[in-house]
Amino acid sequence: MKRFLLFILAIASVCIAGCKKDAPPGNGAPSAADSYMPVTSGSSWTYVLNTPSSIDTVTVKMNASNITTNGKTYYTANATSKQSGLVGIYFYEKDHIYATRNFNNYANAILELQLYNDTATINHSWTSYPSDNGSIDNVPIRAISTIEEKGETKVFGGNTYTNVVHTEVDIQYDLGSGYETTYIYDYYLAKGIGILGYNLRALNEFVESESILSYSIK
Repeated sequence: MKRFLLFILAIASVCIAGCKKDAPPGNGAPSAADSYMPVTSGSSWTYVLNTPSSIDTVTVKMNASNITTNGKTYYTANATSKQSGLVGIYFYEKDHIYATRNFNNYANAILELQLYNDTATINHSWTSYPSDNGSIDNVPIRAISTIEEKGETKVFGGNTYTNVVHTEVDIQYDLGSGYETTYIYDYYLAKGIGILGYNLRALNEFVESESILSYSIK
């Protein structure tokens, strides 16, 4: 009987060791706790998107895969909405810079926007070039990002968020007489949560806004 019990225990041990589920794949992202743009695999956010003529719901979910382009590694995600269907988005988090890269409907091109620099102080500005070659349809383009607020408390979707940063991203084109502002994004991010929302203006007119409804950080 004793030998029989030992045999059963041995078989059970083998089954537990060999039949356990594999750990879910990761994308090598840094810890989400101190990040203003958590990119951990499986993390997701749901937003409401408002324009003057429509309201939509957008869900963004991080993938387990990365992609490298122009020597930079991006964390990939899918955004799903009724109006646009499934759209791919890239996120960048390295060297204190947080950025998004995706197709921009208003520029009709893929743009990379630097949303935050976690070493920058309030009123600090820096210049980046949203397109890979610094232009769109041979027209030079640049972005001026400015830290407007840090450590603030904000309300989005009826919920209160703390430790919020606010960055203004000024998109400018040079049509031959110097760079001029075309449209302006105001982005809001919270530590450990990510993008809370944004407002987009063109020539001081409202274009669209996005506001977080719920999130799940892995």
